[in-house]
Amino acid sequence: MDAVNIFQILGTTGSLIMCASSIPQIMKTYRTKCSDSLSGSYLAILVLGMLLILSYALYRKDIVFIFGNGLSLLLTGILVVLWYRYRIKSQMSN
Repeated sequence: MDAVNIFQILGTTGSLIMCASSIPQIMKTYRTKCSDSLSGSYLAILVLGMLLILSYALYRKDIVFIFGNGLSLLLTGILVVLWYRYRIKSQMSN
């Protein structure tokens, strides 16, 4: 196995770990139906950063970063939807 394949495996593994890191937050937010502890600014900055990295990965045609950032962007998008949905419910009940 050459160095390129090793680093591609490392990059793919890192991307999967990065994607998996948002799953517990998604599950907690969905289970508690509460997004009070999530920062809208954090989510907005995170999405912006992911979009910029994804743009660069598309330009470079780097499948590892395209896959990783695409999946992370999807999962973060789910978290944004939950944040917005439960934030509205929280505001309506106050």
